[in-house]
Amino acid sequence: MLTSDYFNQWLADMKPDLAKSTYEAYTVYFGRHIIPYFDEHCPNLEDIKPRTIKDYTNYIKSSGRLDGKSGGLGTASVRKHLALIKQALNDAVVYEYIPSNPAANVRLRRSQKPVSDKTVMLNAKEAQQVIDACYGHPVYPAVVLALTYGLRRSEVCGLRWSSVDLEKNEMRIEHTVVKNLTIDEKDTTKTDLSKATYELLPDIRDMLLELRKKHPNAEYVVTWEDGRPIRPDSLTKSFQRQLKSHDLPRMRFHDLRHSAASVLFDEGKSLEEVKDWLRHTDIETTSNIYLHYGRDRRKLTMKNINGIYNI
Repeated sequence: MLTSDYFNQWLADMKPDLAKSTYEAYTVYFGRHIIPYFDEHCPNLEDIKPRTIKDYTNYIKSSGRLDGKSGGLGTASVRKHLALIKQALNDAVVYEYIPSNPAANVRLRRSQKPVSDKTVMLNAKEAQQVIDACYGHPVYPAVVLALTYGLRRSEVCGLRWSSVDLEKNEMRIEHTVVKNLTIDEKDTTKTDLSKATYELLPDIRDMLLELRKKHPNAEYVVTWEDGRPIRPDSLTKSFQRQLKSHDLPRMRFHDLRHSAASVLFDEGKSLEEVKDWLRHTDIETTSNIYLHYGRDRRKLTMKNINGIYNI
């Protein structure tokens, strides 16, 4: 059986059980990466060996990008690819296409960098510069919400006015908007713990009141000037254009969530308090961010003390 035929069949079998956004992500992984590689290097399903799988992970780590940039995919992406291949080939064993799963014992080295070095961790002063750069632009509310509450991009784009109660002074995180190949709106969050209710800080409430007056008929909180919701990909592009226009460093929108954590750490909040505020499922995720934060702060400390002593 051709490897490509099996993987396409597996995707078709999985589609009814997957969220739309998840299925679209799978089609990207297989259609743009996995299937083309195996078509060239191991077109027959029964010929796949553990070494084939390892060669694939080595390939995408070093030269697997499709955007024309040099280098490969990040560790998190490589792990997703390997997990999907393992899952698909495990089902191939169940269906008796192959006698055993060649990917079962393939492992990736544990990353020594819990958070990517590309991650930007802003302090309060730097975060204020980002807020000021976006003031007056439609992305401004999204930036403020992300930095204040540590909201994910999907949660910012998915915040509806029906989830905001200005009388009770609260907002509920219960709806998300994501984009892979198409826009997917859903009444779910990344994890069950991601669903939460936040009290509106006074400045946030004032901002939301002004937005509501400006767009009284809008369904979503974060919109363009005409009331149309801002989609996730457009939010990132517009945000990065604002940074560039103000000569600020380029960053991902998700870096605002990490920066919300770093500001809380600067304020002396504990790991447990930051975990609760950002709605992490486990303390390890928060700890990994803290390790990255600590490394950056040590670099800053070293820079600040350089030259203090006459040696």
